This record gives sequence, C-alpha cells and structure tokens, in this order.
Amino acid sequence: MKVMKISATGNKAAVDRQYGFTLLELMVVMAIMALLSAVLIPRMGQNDNKLFQAQLRTLANTLNYNRRNAVIMHRPHTMTVFPYTDDTKKKQSIEKKNKGDWISQSADIQWQSGTIKLLNKPFKINYFPQGGATGGIIRLQQGRFIAHLTIDGITGKVTIKESNEES
Repeated sequence: MKVMKISATGNKAAVDRQYGFTLLELMVVMAIMALLSAVLIPRMGQNDNKLFQAQLRTLANTLNYNRRNAVIMHRPHTMTVFPYTDDTKKKQSIEKKNKGDWISQSADIQWQSGTIKLLNKPFKINYFPQGGATGGIIRLQQGRFIAHLTIDGITGKVTIKESNEES
C-alpha cells in the first residue's frame, strides 16, 4: 500500500518542496558580488605600487646616506646596487653586503652612466668628499610602475621622476 500526500486543494505538486534559488535571490547575490569586486579589484594593484614606492624611497635614501657619509668622513665612498634575484646562492652572497649597499626587492634595475648601460646587473656608485658622485641614471621598473633616479655627477644629489607608462 502506497501513501500519497495531497494538499487541501487536492494538488499533489503543492506539497512537494522545490529546492533551489529564486531569480530574486540570484540577482541579489550577483549585485553584492559586483559591488565587492568594484571595491576590491582597484585596491589589488595598490599593493604593488606600495612596494614599488617603498623601494624607490629606500634607494633614494641610501644614495643620500652614501653621499653624506663621503662628505662627513672626508673620503671617497663606494656603494653597490644589487638587482633582484631568485637564485639562492646569489642571495646568500648578497646578504653579506656592506652597510650602505642596496638590494632590490622585486623591481628591475637599469643603470646608465655615459656609454655604460647595465640591465639587472650589480653596479657601483662612487661618492667623493666634495659631494660629487659618478653621475648616472637608475631606472627602476616593476610592472607598469617606472621611476628614474638621476644622480648629478657634480653635486651628487638625487632627483626622482616617476611615470606609469612604458618609456
């Protein structure tokens, strides 16, 4: 003997529970997801920019530190700028760096001084007791963020020019 459930109106379908979501529920969820993505997606790129800005400030401060050091100590001072590397052996040798050297955390580095142009290779900058330096341009790039640090050969002062485009 089989028992059937029948509603008060005699409709069998009215008793069976339908499982799933209504169109209204789906639309509300989609609207919430659209709002969240509109707020969160633009902020995802800000972390890259913050890391780039921190590296840029640190490099500029390190360059100025080395210049001051040469002037105060009345003797030439040399600093080395190291590019970013994933190689463990290179990282270990770089960790034994001198005070005043700088290591990129993730940005690509290009050095140009006169006819010398180096891409992602360590290079040295010399500072002199009179305040001058081996002038040149350091180009940092991380994704779409680009900055040029110009070191004046006579004064040793650093100027920064930033852009978000390929140059």
